[in-house]
Amino acid sequence: MEQFFLENMGSSPQSEAAASAHSTGPEAVEGLDSDLHSTGEISSFLNLSESLQHQTSDDSGISISSKSQSCELQTENSVYFSTLSSKIDEIGKKAQDLIEKINENRAVDQEILNNFQEKLMKKVSEVCQNVREQMFSRYEENSRVMEMSLMELSEVLDRSTQLNTELQNASLTLAAISRGLHQAPAQ
Repeated sequence: MEQFFLENMGSSPQSEAAASAHSTGPEAVEGLDSDLHSTGEISSFLNLSESLQHQTSDDSGISISSKSQSCELQTENSVYFSTLSSKIDEIGKKAQDLIEKINENRAVDQEILNNFQEKLMKKVSEVCQNVREQMFSRYEENSRVMEMSLMELSEVLDRSTQLNTELQNASLTLAAISRGLHQAPAQ
């Protein structure tokens, strides 16, 4: 990155100052133009240079080039994203498996409900048939009782009709006797 800044800046006095500051260290900064030093441009290049030096060395003090570090980062990123992608695929597969299990369970539930409905309909039909049979049995019993009652009523009505007829005849006879008795003394 530092090399990028140095190459792209060309041969401006600032880039030369920065290059000399980087190559010779902090001692060269003292001899630079006070104009550059007061603007803070040199210090920003020094800070960038120092930060790169800190990044390119590990705890053991061995210097690592920025290309190998970049390669390691890309490899680490590649492994990380590959692992992440495989985990995402694994989660997706598990979710798909769960959805399939849910659908299978729903199909089983539907089959159980259909079987229950068939059994319930069969049981309801049986119960309705039993109720119908009991109802017809009661109808037959009630019909016999009503038939016997109707026969008795018919006999009573026949006797009442006969008695009514006899009563009318007796009434007519009494009326005739009564008229005869009323006419006899008058003669």
